[in-house]
Amino acid sequence: MGLEYVDIFYHHRPDPETPLKETMKALDHLVRHGKALYVGISNYPADLARQAIDILEDLGTPCLIHQPKYSLFERWVEDGLLALLQEKGVGSIAFSPLAGGQLTDRYLNGIPEDSRAASGSRFLKTRTDYRRQTGKSSPVE
Repeated sequence: MGLEYVDIFYHHRPDPETPLKETMKALDHLVRHGKALYVGISNYPADLARQAIDILEDLGTPCLIHQPKYSLFERWVEDGLLALLQEKGVGSIAFSPLAGGQLTDRYLNGIPEDSRAASGSRFLKTRTDYRRQTGKSSPVE
């Protein structure tokens, strides 16, 4: 990358093969050695996020931010994660808020053959079939 450090180093998903404490120690190490200014996590469910945040706090490196996948289709963060982040003072920034384009008008007239969605999005196929059968883009139109 040609950088001396990064502003935020994210650990993007829990690894069931690596102890959580080992992962958090590695993040702490990056901050202590000037390779990252801050650390964040991504896609951690609330229970693991709490453990990770607590481990980082104990090490003296706060978790700055959590980046969960969040959209009208992915709302799992509302089941405890957002409350935890608020309680712990950890920021949150969603990724994929438009569900990979499914919440845009890109797919209103079907799935373009050259799109990544053509490889098998069940939601888009259902939506396209619905539009073909009813002439509406969605049941809530």
